[in-house]
Amino acid sequence: MSDFRTSFLTYYIRSLGERTREEKRGTKFGFDWVIYNLALAEDWIPHRLPFIRAGGDETSTTKTEPEFGVDLAFLSPDLKTLRIFVLKDEVLKNSTWGAHSFDIDLRNAAAPDLSAPQLTEVEQVEVILAYNKDEDATGVELYDRLVAALGTRVGDSVALRFDRWNLTTIVGKVASQLLTPSLLPQKFFSHFSYICAQFADFHHGSDEWAKQMVPNWRRFLDELLSEKADERCVRLLPVSLLILQEHGKNNPTLETAWIDLIEWGMLAAWNVSQSSDKKPIKNAVWQLWIDFYLTEVERYYGEHHEDLAVQLSVDKPLSGSFVDTIASAVVAHWHLARLGLLGVSYAECLPKESEEDRKKRQYALNTVSNWLAGFLSANPSAMRPVIDLHHIELLLTWGTFLRVGRQDDLGNWLQMLTNRLFMRRSGNAQIPFIEGHNSLDLIFEFTATGTKPPEFCDSSSVYLMCLMELLCSLPKERRGELLRLVYQRIVLGRADCGSQMEGCEPIDLMLWIPPEDWGDRVLTKTLSDEGECATIHFGKFGAAQPSDGEEIVVLIETLVKETRAKRDIKWPQGLPMSVVILGCLKHRSPLPPELWRRSIFPEASAEATDEESLEEP
Repeated sequence: MSDFRTSFLTYYIRSLGERTREEKRGTKFGFDWVIYNLALAEDWIPHRLPFIRAGGDETSTTKTEPEFGVDLAFLSPDLKTLRIFVLKDEVLKNSTWGAHSFDIDLRNAAAPDLSAPQLTEVEQVEVILAYNKDEDATGVELYDRLVAALGTRVGDSVALRFDRWNLTTIVGKVASQLLTPSLLPQKFFSHFSYICAQFADFHHGSDEWAKQMVPNWRRFLDELLSEKADERCVRLLPVSLLILQEHGKNNPTLETAWIDLIEWGMLAAWNVSQSSDKKPIKNAVWQLWIDFYLTEVERYYGEHHEDLAVQLSVDKPLSGSFVDTIASAVVAHWHLARLGLLGVSYAECLPKESEEDRKKRQYALNTVSNWLAGFLSANPSAMRPVIDLHHIELLLTWGTFLRVGRQDDLGNWLQMLTNRLFMRRSGNAQIPFIEGHNSLDLIFEFTATGTKPPEFCDSSSVYLMCLMELLCSLPKERRGELLRLVYQRIVLGRADCGSQMEGCEPIDLMLWIPPEDWGDRVLTKTLSDEGECATIHFGKFGAAQPSDGEEIVVLIETLVKETRAKRDIKWPQGLPMSVVILGCLKHRSPLPPELWRRSIFPEASAEATDEESLEEP
């Protein structure tokens, strides 16, 4: 079992109480349910349980009868062995030995009443002390002394033996026998079993995935991470994901599908962290973000970056038409987003206090930029944005190169991207231009039929406004000409001679201004239909359009100053910027322009922290 799995199973099982029960604050998860299902997995027959079993979506009711040290008891399939569990959610040590009844409960369990009719064939009693916390040498010695003193028989004819399951033992048994929906608390069993079946069958990116799998998973997250969620709920999230991974082993899209579900889970967990003032919850979410999500994304690209750098690696000729070029562009932008998020997260999370820290951090950032450069070089589809929301991937790619000072790569990529956009704008690429309403269905329809749907929008663009502002970050000797080309050729639709290209009407540059409370909701819903969309005009009414690149730079700088003066953007407190960007990606919300402006036009952004900037801090 990998350390990755062991760690998160350990975090969860260690967080559990002894008993599962309903409280006013919600369900308190206990490891009695884990032990119960481990026994069932080995075909043991329940004899004594601490709860009255309930229906599939309910929590079993705790019994109030005397236990006499016996928390759970099971009979072996041949009815010859009685296995008794003594459960403790305490550390096994000297101070808890008597205070938390380790001693007296083990003594009582070692003297069971075997007079019940179903116990007449019992030849051996096993007493197992199971505890989900740590131990020290003194606690183990106290246990060993007591076991030696209690002897080896119950009465005259029944053998007596003892065993001790500590946290490591329980985790090992769970990993090998219980990575199933049964590991989850009882109320989640039915719904989660259905999700596991879907995860095994539905391919990432399919209609079934988008319309059934993801909504079901999000409903599960809503139930698990409700407003009453505690640390145990957060710790249960990675366990649920590990179970899904186990069930999806034969799914050919397992890796990217799993990352997709992890991302939805992370947004739900960060939302809990935002609304909680409890440090254990916040620590658990940060740990989940770094050690689970970022570790998995890093593992994926560490294993596959060479494959992705093979020429046309994401192109799959399925239909034999230009529809395939749109499909490959969607896949390519998925990868651009994850590579970009990995770079932003490294910049935010990796320490930089010592010289050694800074070297490791720089190495990690360079590694991601190398992976990205290889991917871009091999896949023209990565420079084929098809919807306006692809300005998010545009920003992330720009930031990945800028952060490590790869100015030549940055300039060459933007030059090539500009040329490809011009080919599409002029109608020579045989695929539609960027769809402004962010509908993949419309762009697939347009591409497949060759007929522009009435709802298709290519008359306005947030993407082009973002591109022009990003171009301002280039050295002066390079940015001017690129800005002129983007504005004249792509925005205005004019040929180099100045005449309007056939069938090309000017595109309105758009600026999205988020609603004032966007930071409170960016993790939970799309904000694309909220806020304000401002149309940007660089040419004065009746006057000539700007034709010089540096003139456009000045106009953009003026625009930035004016929009900053009108609206102060409130950034979410306590959220890494990478999480905010992930929220926009998953919920299909535009990014606030200030996210990149703070790096390009910093004079009005003196208060921005390193974590808020996409440039190398």
